[in-house]
Amino acid sequence: MVNLSELATLNDIDEKQIRGQSVLLRTSFDAFDEQGQIKDGLRIETAEGTIRMLKQKGARRIIIMTYAGRPEKAPAKEPKLGDNARYVGVLYDKRFSLRPTADYLHGLLREKVHFIAAIDDDGEFYEDAGSYISHAAEYIEKKARNGDVVLLDNLRFWEGENNGDKEVGKEFARLIASLGTVYVQDGFAQAHRVNNATVGEITRHVKIKILGLQFKKEIEYLRSIFDNLLERDRKPFIFIIGGKKIETKPGIVSKIEVASKLMDNMQPKDSIFVGGAMAYPFLIAHEYLEYVKQGKDALVAHARGKQIKGIVGDSYLEWEQVHDQVMVAGSMLLKAESKRIEVQLPVDHGVFAIGAKKPEVFYVDKISEGMVAGDIGPKTVELWSRSLKGAHTILLAGPVGWYENELFSAGSLGIVEATAAETQQNGTVSIAAGGDTAEMVRSFGYGYKLSLVSIGGGATLEFLLHGGLPSLELLDRKETAEKTVVM
Repeated sequence: MVNLSELATLNDIDEKQIRGQSVLLRTSFDAFDEQGQIKDGLRIETAEGTIRMLKQKGARRIIIMTYAGRPEKAPAKEPKLGDNARYVGVLYDKRFSLRPTADYLHGLLREKVHFIAAIDDDGEFYEDAGSYISHAAEYIEKKARNGDVVLLDNLRFWEGENNGDKEVGKEFARLIASLGTVYVQDGFAQAHRVNNATVGEITRHVKIKILGLQFKKEIEYLRSIFDNLLERDRKPFIFIIGGKKIETKPGIVSKIEVASKLMDNMQPKDSIFVGGAMAYPFLIAHEYLEYVKQGKDALVAHARGKQIKGIVGDSYLEWEQVHDQVMVAGSMLLKAESKRIEVQLPVDHGVFAIGAKKPEVFYVDKISEGMVAGDIGPKTVELWSRSLKGAHTILLAGPVGWYENELFSAGSLGIVEATAAETQQNGTVSIAAGGDTAEMVRSFGYGYKLSLVSIGGGATLEFLLHGGLPSLELLDRKETAEKTVVM
């Protein structure tokens, strides 16, 4: 992997290399829900610093590239409805138009943001990417003044974006690159997707390719985790894992993989906490650890439906994958045991009873059949909060309860409060990693009280697992960027 200290960033580039140039700024503005509404503006807000610095350095135009959601083609037998009825068989989906993002940016920057929609004035989609880029180039030349911000529409409306390693993607990258000469990679949340045309292939077609301010901040904090783990006389490292499920699909990096990798350099004073629905396979694995050692067949033979419900009740589990997930959890418990690293599981739970006339949360030390758990309990919050004291680094990856429901938000709030307190009072390095985690922290009002609220989810996990990202290899080193002259 590339030496991160050698990478060229926006801070390293002389003003003369930016002044008068059209800059292609890659961001991660994927902040939409299934209805096309912006859930949380963090990913948009974090680009402000890079945009303003590009303006200060005299960029002629700042052309923002990003994608959002997963637009899909509708087959002819299942036509799209309403405004999208005419777009059967193409990727355009009005719900994922970036026009709301342009409005958000306008409010953030307090200046005009040019939005180049994927449809023309007659409401027809620019299905051919070349036609769209030609339209964009003409618009920019005629209407964008020096220093203006231009937002292209959702790049996933065209097949080339997701196929940067194929001919359609290579052509798409070449077309987009024709709009600028300097490429700034600030889209950390999508930077692990190197096959996206505007993450990987586009770097072949620009003069200068550097890191933006947010991206630099992200990797500096994540790199500090590795550096700190290698120190001998250091304070504890705490990894808090939460969320809905243990990922077992091949090719998708999971929090458990990352925990196992970090464990290689962890010390006995370090800890891993597991909360949320992620904890339930761990509770089962803890109970059946001897059978986990013997293999999946032994586990399946002894941990069946009734036995499992005797441990986690009717709490959320992916039953079709439960034994695979328990095996993954058990493997991590066994590795932690061999390295004398403590894995702390919830000691009490916030539950409600199935069939209750009024949803009411009560706390139990043991979940029984007929109970559904949705949060860690106050004993766990107190125990974990004490364990956080004196930590050098706290990595929070996922909610430890169903925080969106106020009945089950107390546990997550308690852990976030304790993490923020350590950061503010004792200088602990705290990182909230992943989209759900960032949204949770901000919803509680603690976004500015942690060291870093990361915009990355999968990218964070990829970085922590491998110590870098393939897309970083494609960017300029300081020496190269400093000597490059853009005409």
